Amino acid sequence: MKIFAHRGLSGFYPENTMLSFKKCINLDLYGIELDVQKTKDNHLVVIHDEKVDRTFNSTSYVKNMTLKELKSLNSSFNGYENNPECKIPTLKEVLILFKPTKFIINIELKNNKINYKNLEEDVVNLIKELKMERRVIISSFKMKSVKKIKKICPKLKTAYLISEKFYKLRIKNLIFYKMVSNKCSFANPSFVLIDKQFIKKCHGRDLEVLSYTVNNIENYQKLSNLKCDGIFTDYPNIFSTINK
Repeated sequence: MKIFAHRGLSGFYPENTMLSFKKCINLDLYGIELDVQKTKDNHLVVIHDEKVDRTFNSTSYVKNMTLKELKSLNSSFNGYENNPECKIPTLKEVLILFKPTKFIINIELKNNKINYKNLEEDVVNLIKELKMERRVIISSFKMKSVKKIKKICPKLKTAYLISEKFYKLRIKNLIFYKMVSNKCSFANPSFVLIDKQFIKKCHGRDLEVLSYTVNNIENYQKLSNLKCDGIFTDYPNIFSTINK
């Protein structure tokens, strides 16, 4: 099973920081997962929440702060408040870190709540600039963004993120139809949605299944038995050792 480090080695270090990502490099992993948003001055930055208050010492929205302002913030992770590697990184910084490795990078576009202008174009342009098209998966909860990515750069692999709430509200067959018609390579569902039927439907449509966020052995074993293709986990160092 493919093991992705969810926001880096986030079970032990501040998520989505250079330190959290660097701690993954020597692990036997398939890849990492990260989240991207845009600053007030149009820079691509790696952070999960639209507001910074959960992980950093401010209460502002990412979209309302410049890159310089975001870089000045300190982590709120206990013991790492003054660590210089625990700042908000740019997407470029993280991609350059992993470019010499074999890691696959799953970039989640965080635009399901805030519609960042040209987010898809800017992410694709950066990937092309670094010549990393074959190393990246781009995921989103917005099918419109997934479709747009494939239109801009057909060679990029895309994934559709599926939450438990969304899956129950929508017509299930329509979700599978949209993933296929928009040429997704992956379905990225919450682990609670995965059963034998879900896996069969995806594999029958040439969709690999990468599940979020798997943090205990029981769920890992269940997904492994169901032939799930991969997981995102906060504890990749633990799961990589039992994945052999």
